[in-house]
Amino acid sequence: MQRRSHTSDEGWLLSYADLITNLLIFFVMMLAAADVSKSKMQQIAEGISGIEQPASLSSIQEEIDAQIAEAGLEEMIQTDLTDIGLKLSLNSGLMFDSGQALIRSEQAPTLDSMLQTLVPYADRYGFAVEGHTDSNPIGSGSAYRSNWELSADRANAVRARLETVGIEQGRIRVEGYADTVPLPEESLEGLSVSERLARHRRVVVRIY
Repeated sequence: MQRRSHTSDEGWLLSYADLITNLLIFFVMMLAAADVSKSKMQQIAEGISGIEQPASLSSIQEEIDAQIAEAGLEEMIQTDLTDIGLKLSLNSGLMFDSGQALIRSEQAPTLDSMLQTLVPYADRYGFAVEGHTDSNPIGSGSAYRSNWELSADRANAVRARLETVGIEQGRIRVEGYADTVPLPEESLEGLSVSERLARHRRVVVRIY
């Protein structure tokens, strides 16, 4: 009697195993892509095509940097394009009085003019307003119990200006960090102690 061959009967297992492996790879790639920020995806696309994407964060940064240079506001506003979005860092020492969260009246028009640059992109991006302080504790005569309240109130003040220039409330979130997210050391090289503390005191508008 001729023995039955198992090779042809079990050949489908190889195809099935290949299919499962390919599906697994596909879902891993989908999961990885879901964790990539919009900013990173734009950078990847521009790197592949060599063409700057219209209304991309890098093009917004160029527009804002040009306005900053034209108005001579380099000490007040700096931009930084990161993997989690475009950051506009506002110098709290120039924007607010010490220990206060009310934007100086003479600086409000300048701030509004800069924030209006973002309005055409408000339907495409979200906005996070981050409040940061230095590590010095709040003084006893302050209206605030801690740097947490101060950082949140300053972020709220800038959030209100975003709404004033025309960005919808639902596209904005407010984050207060006190002194828990210091700037990287490499960005502070060559600065005096007072200058380093001033850099840490900032409100950041992050477009993502």
